[in-house]
Amino acid sequence: MKKFIWFLIILIIVFGGFTQFRKKTKEKKIEVVNDTEIPVEVEKVNEIVLKEEIESIGEIEPYQKVVIYSEVTGQLEKINVKEGDFVKKGDFIAQIDYRKRRIDYENMENQIKSLEANLENIKKDYERFTNLYKEGVISEKKLDDIKTNYEVVSHQLASLKKQFELVKIRLNEAFIYAPISGFIAEKFVDEGELITDSSMMRSVPIVSIVDISKVKVKLSVSSEEIGKVKIGQNVLIKIDAYPTRSFNGKVTKISPIANERTRTVDVEAIIENSGFLIKPGMYCKGIIMVGERKTIVVPLDALMKLPASGNYYCFRVKDNIAEKVYVKVGKIGDNYAEIKEGLNKDDIVIVTSQGILDTGKKVKIIKEQK
Repeated sequence: MKKFIWFLIILIIVFGGFTQFRKKTKEKKIEVVNDTEIPVEVEKVNEIVLKEEIESIGEIEPYQKVVIYSEVTGQLEKINVKEGDFVKKGDFIAQIDYRKRRIDYENMENQIKSLEANLENIKKDYERFTNLYKEGVISEKKLDDIKTNYEVVSHQLASLKKQFELVKIRLNEAFIYAPISGFIAEKFVDEGELITDSSMMRSVPIVSIVDISKVKVKLSVSSEEIGKVKIGQNVLIKIDAYPTRSFNGKVTKISPIANERTRTVDVEAIIENSGFLIKPGMYCKGIIMVGERKTIVVPLDALMKLPASGNYYCFRVKDNIAEKVYVKVGKIGDNYAEIKEGLNKDDIVIVTSQGILDTGKKVKIIKEQK
């Protein structure tokens, strides 16, 4: 009986060891299978037409800016605007020393009327004296005297009328009107202030007006890329204040010289500003559309980067074998990366499991993405 029990114990031990052996052997086989054939998802390298763009940080300026100065001295009797007001071309802005100029205007106007009346009377006398002279009633000297008087008063009236034209001009100069449509950006003086020769010499303006129905954007383009930029090309700008919006315009000016310090060239674009959303002084990101080109791209999931370096690589599949390929990357978009060197169109690249791959590893394609 004891022998039987010992025999049974030995049998159980042997059977248990055999089971463990088979389990380990099976796990090793699975490991071998997994080691030799890694399941991956792949995608083809595609050729696309890519818009070629030049990006730059730009500063926004008003389309037009006019600083208005007074042409005359005197008291600023009235100013009809405040900062932020919108004015149309020709709107009344300010009035300087108008009352005194109006008095001068009316005085000279009255003098002219008086001289005109006097001249009319002299003219009638001259005509009457001429008839009397023909009849022999008056002497020739009397006729010459009235003729001379008529000519003197005529010259006086002509001179006064010329002076009156200057008075009219001075009266008109008392009024300042908006030369352009736009917003009052700054007001430099207040009602009651005196505009003097001294202040005019210091170039003290009345107001400044900015037209922002359009805006100018100045972009700096590197001297290496400026050859791609042409007048009339489309420009897109993005502003932090409006993260979901873009604004469109055109290249209107390319500077003929480069900045000696930065080796960049200024490019000016005009941007439509419907609703006056864009404010001068803002910074923006400008994108100049300089053309299109054919290129190949891979999905971002296929692109890997070596730590602490600028080197990129992908895994390419050929005959179910993975190959690590170093690539030169161009433009990187939201879901793609341009490949300039290292891959060809229609190559198959791996988009999953790259962390356990290396050149020579066998792979099993379980899904091809499109």
